[in-house]
Amino acid sequence: MLTRREVLLGGSLTLIFGGVACSCGAAHAQGSEYAGCAPSPSLEASLFDNVLGPTISAATGNEPVISSSGNANLDIAFGRTQAMLASAFKIDPGFAYYDDGGSKNAYATTAPRLGKPDGSVLFGLNFLRELLQMPEAPDAAVAAVCAHEYGHILQYKLGLQALNQGQPTVKRTELQADAFAGYFAGLRKLERPSFPAAVFARTKFLGGDNMIDHPNHHGTPEERGQAVVFGFQLAFQEKLSLEAAIEATTNYVLLM
Repeated sequence: MLTRREVLLGGSLTLIFGGVACSCGAAHAQGSEYAGCAPSPSLEASLFDNVLGPTISAATGNEPVISSSGNANLDIAFGRTQAMLASAFKIDPGFAYYDDGGSKNAYATTAPRLGKPDGSVLFGLNFLRELLQMPEAPDAAVAAVCAHEYGHILQYKLGLQALNQGQPTVKRTELQADAFAGYFAGLRKLERPSFPAAVFARTKFLGGDNMIDHPNHHGTPEERGQAVVFGFQLAFQEKLSLEAAIEATTNYVLLM
């Protein structure tokens, strides 16, 4: 069960975001068919975007799904955020929670486990609880992680996981997913000037790692934060369409 603070936060998510509150971190294992944060046509687990730094996730892609967080207000907020992300990215994935145990995580998978055509996003309940304990704008931190995972679903749909071919790490697709999250934050900032978009960059900065030679390297803290800012500018300043943003973020990560 969630704490009273988390239950109250569930209500604030709906009020503050107008329903934008989602999250997702992840952990990849190259060559799989799911991805918490990195793509491939099959199973991919990635390092999850934990605010304490990356660790290896124990997710398998086959965890039993849980339909509710235990907080009705939070579930409503998640549902609204998912609808906004699906509309912004022109995708239709399923969403559910799962028991992530000690490996706090969230991930995207190409498997249509929830009856939706564009795969599924599963969000760990323990990871959710951790994000909701963040001292500043925890709702925005949750939304940042969720937007990143929905960015992976967009990559799967378009075959953009090919960006990793020939690369020693999954960094290109991870940074593009960060940029997609920034793009979403920019769209929200245009709709509501008080939207705490900077929290998106901070959350991804905190999820960076310096294991530059590891296959699951997602990008340094600086690279991840900068990718979010890049995506944000595409939406907020340049007001690019999704199609133009996809091209811009692809060119951006090809330089990495």
